[in-house]
Amino acid sequence: MTVANLRVFPRSIGEPTPLMDPEPYQYRRGGSGMETAYRTRGETASPKFRSVAVPASALVGVNIGLMYLVAMTPLSALNDLLFAVPILGLLVYGAALTGGNILAERGLEAGSMATASIGIVLLQGAYALFGGGILARIAVDLRGIALAVTLVLTLAMTLGIAGYVYLRDKQFDHWSKYSFGAFIVGAVLVAVGSAIPSVLIGGFVFIFAGFVLRLGYEIWHVKASYDPNRSLLHALGIYVAFTGVFVHVLQIVARQFLDR
Repeated sequence: MTVANLRVFPRSIGEPTPLMDPEPYQYRRGGSGMETAYRTRGETASPKFRSVAVPASALVGVNIGLMYLVAMTPLSALNDLLFAVPILGLLVYGAALTGGNILAERGLEAGSMATASIGIVLLQGAYALFGGGILARIAVDLRGIALAVTLVLTLAMTLGIAGYVYLRDKQFDHWSKYSFGAFIVGAVLVAVGSAIPSVLIGGFVFIFAGFVLRLGYEIWHVKASYDPNRSLLHALGIYVAFTGVFVHVLQIVARQFLDR
């Protein structure tokens, strides 16, 4: 089934995030009028890459490794137990992801690494259990391949979304609202699907779309509102959204492996 009925990751604490400055020129109002200051893309992209993409990638990498490990343990059966009633699984994982995200953001915002660490552990644990449960359905010798295929597909989607966001001179803050709406619709469909299974696919599609939209919003947030003092908050937002997309792609990949 699907992952969570997220609020989706509160941004009141860690609002938007940027990986590169899309504009090679920045206009500043000087003493006598408009003054143009040239800034190369490389000068702005490199620090943002190091401070946002690197920690986000580290979190994703650790989570993928944990999924692989969970798939080899009895914990992988937890998914089947929870999703015996789909809405139950959705609520449990949704609560864990939402709670973990709130704690991690508040901890980073307040400078409390203890609180942030608890939130990140919740996020890593929820994604690891969910992804590991999906992976466990695949033959052991194919699990590494399935994860690699999923990672490539998710990265391709992310690059496509990033290209769309960066090449268009427009605001994408509304994607946050669209994402939240998609999660709500998805949750309702999963609730209905718990009684009428044929509706469950609709829940999957909308929750998947919610994560995709959230990822686009987080990328735009980096582009539009990058703050070096909040780089870890930016990285957290990218990580949560990217991994949400990843586990949904993994479900599709796993189904393809099982159908062969």
